Amino acid sequence: MLVKTKRTGACLLVGLLCLIGCRHERPELVVATYTYSTNDRVGNLEPFSKQLSQTLGVSVHTKSYPDVAAMISGVRSGEVDVAFINTLGYLLLQLDNTTMTPVSALNVKDDASDNYKTVMIANKTSGINDEKSLLEKSEGLRISFVSEGSTSGNLVPRLYLSSLGVHNPETRFLQVSYGGDHTRTFEDVVSGNTDIGVLGSNEYFKQISKDPSLKDRIVLLWRSEEIPLGPVLVKNDLSVFDHNRIKQILFNLHIENPEVLESIKAGWSEAKQSERFIAISNSYYDRFRNFNGRSANLPAILKRIGSR
Repeated sequence: MLVKTKRTGACLLVGLLCLIGCRHERPELVVATYTYSTNDRVGNLEPFSKQLSQTLGVSVHTKSYPDVAAMISGVRSGEVDVAFINTLGYLLLQLDNTTMTPVSALNVKDDASDNYKTVMIANKTSGINDEKSLLEKSEGLRISFVSEGSTSGNLVPRLYLSSLGVHNPETRFLQVSYGGDHTRTFEDVVSGNTDIGVLGSNEYFKQISKDPSLKDRIVLLWRSEEIPLGPVLVKNDLSVFDHNRIKQILFNLHIENPEVLESIKAGWSEAKQSERFIAISNSYYDRFRNFNGRSANLPAILKRIGSR
């Protein structure tokens, strides 16, 4: 009886120690983003993931989804704990978001010049020189966006067109296509493969700087205001303690770990003129709900993009 009691006590002690240990174990966190062109941005985020792991004392995995749509699906299914997403992706997610909260975004410096904007350009042979001619001749024009998941190359130009009364480009223009990325969309306009192109201003200025003679072949029809950069989202299921620690890491990167900040910025061309992460909430993106002071049907545009 004595031996049996000792064994029972030993088993209880081992079980208790295991239970205590299990209570302190934490699951792996997932930091995720999306791939643009050939850059999956994993290398850009891994220094941040390493710092997050050290601060929270938990293993962190860095993941890249193949595109924005796949990332949104992953977020909705609860696969992601910290998400670096673009503005369009966040607005699409907000249509039925119950999983994550926006906590931060990279700022745009007050003196930033053409940091993150959309431009609409036309091939000179199209005869389109301004808004009036664009609207008058739209039914005979081909227009090319960048990609379905692009903020500057899809969402913003659709908002602009909607504010002009063109609520559905697919039914208004002769042809609607996607270049695939900003460079190809620009090249399609220059080569005449499309009449109108909408793309990020960074690509436009890069190409014009490389070859100033391109100005003789294209017309700059419109340039948007600065676009707010996409947010960092944190999973709602994480503790208040973890939420606060993650936010403090982001807010202090420019002071405590600037090389990590630079690594993140290097993954997004639109982040070049940013200086630090700032605190935000959903209202940070309200400017899309009243675009350029003119009515633009954001919900309808998001619904159309999200259904593709």
